[in-house]
Amino acid sequence: YPEQSRHTSTEEGLVAGDDAASVSTVFVQPAGSNRRKDKDARSVADSSLLLNDISTSPRLYGYCVCAISSIVSMISSTIFCTNGTVEPPTIEMIETASDYNLTLTPQLRDITSAWVNSLNDQRMLYFYGVNGNIVQRWKAYGAIAISALMALVSLLVVIAHFDSYFFPKAFRHFFANGSESERNLLIVLICIAICALEINTSRFSVGEAQANVFFSTWTNFIACIFNYELWRTNAGRHLTFQNILFDSNFPTKRFWMLLAIFATITLLAFFEHSLHNTFLKDEEDKMNCTTVSARNLWMWISVVTCLLTWGYLYYRNRKLSDVSNPKLTWALETVFAAALVAGKGFAISDFTGGVSDKVPCPSNLYFGLWGAFVVATWILGILLQNHPMSGQ
Repeated sequence: YPEQSRHTSTEEGLVAGDDAASVSTVFVQPAGSNRRKDKDARSVADSSLLLNDISTSPRLYGYCVCAISSIVSMISSTIFCTNGTVEPPTIEMIETASDYNLTLTPQLRDITSAWVNSLNDQRMLYFYGVNGNIVQRWKAYGAIAISALMALVSLLVVIAHFDSYFFPKAFRHFFANGSESERNLLIVLICIAICALEINTSRFSVGEAQANVFFSTWTNFIACIFNYELWRTNAGRHLTFQNILFDSNFPTKRFWMLLAIFATITLLAFFEHSLHNTFLKDEEDKMNCTTVSARNLWMWISVVTCLLTWGYLYYRNRKLSDVSNPKLTWALETVFAAALVAGKGFAISDFTGGVSDKVPCPSNLYFGLWGAFVVATWILGILLQNHPMSGQ
């Protein structure tokens, strides 16, 4: 029967026997309209769900990471200060000298002990085996204080996400998508994390002697930045890291951005490393310290590398480069990347090689150099793989 030949398919929504015109009328829609509707629908659904239960907030994970990393940093700093040795390492010096068939006279031991005690007047001196880690007193106590502050704020924020008894309505309003109150809180957390980087990872800090403090502090800072990125994305802001880093006209933009960040960290860490060594200028030969001066080659290399990297990013981002000539653009970019690989490689061999390293590890300068070298090598590999002649 004709009526039986017309049946509705529950899975595809097609009606058997309909002509092509009717089917095309039903299914032909503008490209991307469904994706936009689905995205808007998901955004509305997520916002309504977040209004009822803020424990589903995508930023809660970042707050948990901040709380855990801050607690790790606080505990590690406390243990470091508690177990640190502030007495002159006379026994260790004698044992080390005997390993090299040397004899330390009592006068030399007294001179060394007096030098150690003079350092203890302004900072704490810790020794592990043969190597020593100098930690300034205010940075040792500051590491505990700022880690405790960050842990307290982060834990209170996490608890607020699960509060259903005291102030649930206020917290739902405070942590709603696009809330300016949460944005201000994230900005405050980022400022605290930046202060923690200076206290915990700078020259003569606990982070140089205790790796847990160094890495947990950086983890804390990165988690705050990612949480702020999530807030902007959930608030529907256009200017986000994702929109900035990914550019179809500049495929390696995100790698150059990462290289520029490492170059900036290296520059700031180099100046900070050099300026903080001034109080040891009399012991410069012994401590392998560097100083800031116009004759310092690495100071100029750090400055030029940082400025050129950011300048190149600005040049490409403003579309001032000659993209109509891809071979020339590729050649200039490849030469620049190769020069960075060579320069950073030489800096690594000079600063971090040999028996007595000039740059402590872990430190911002150490990982800044290595990070820039790895990213520059990665960029160079991408450029060599995608040279203009590869498609011919």
